[in-house]
Amino acid sequence: MTGILSLRDVTFHANPLADRAIKLALPFGLGALLLLVLYLTRSYQEFLTLAGLLFVYLVPPAGKETVIPVGIGLGEPWWLIAACTVTVDLCCSLFVALNLDLTLKIPVLGPFLGKFMAGGRAFLDARPWLERLSTAGLIVFVIVPFQGSGGMNATILGRIMGFTALRAVGCVLLGSFVSSYAIALGADAVIGLFREDPALGLGALGLIALLIAALWILWKRYASSL
Repeated sequence: MTGILSLRDVTFHANPLADRAIKLALPFGLGALLLLVLYLTRSYQEFLTLAGLLFVYLVPPAGKETVIPVGIGLGEPWWLIAACTVTVDLCCSLFVALNLDLTLKIPVLGPFLGKFMAGGRAFLDARPWLERLSTAGLIVFVIVPFQGSGGMNATILGRIMGFTALRAVGCVLLGSFVSSYAIALGADAVIGLFREDPALGLGALGLIALLIAALWILWKRYASSL
């Protein structure tokens, strides 16, 4: 596993210290840029609301399916909250892909990811469709709200599957984009119906639940045949 998770395919500078500084600056710089843009473009109260939601998003078990609808319900634009979750996923994926050795030393998070890595092979054996579909499989893993399918775990899973850091991060970015904007559009439509007529909102929510259940059943049958 150590060889599979080697970070030697990503080197920004010959000097180890400079290389590490760049690898840390990329995810943290992107996160800081996101907060700066929100601070400069939104009201202070909106900034606090969005920053709070993004912090909650980083703490399991909260996910897109929770944070995005709550954000829209609080009055945030659907496209903005979706863009924020995509950016956070990208930051987390970059941090893990470029700094896995340091990530494993972080209290609480490190042991959690270490356990995920240790069980990575068993995880893939239980889901053979992931490896058979390769890139598409990892993207679907990010899109569908499996337990532990966030940017960090998905990046590690991609590395275990033999992906380069860039390929793993790309899968996370694409999967996060699709899932975030799909959830945001759906939540915005349902919340809009609720505000017009609660009965219509409940009906739309029920239809969405039935559709998700049907798609889940179809996917499970398809995945089991792969």
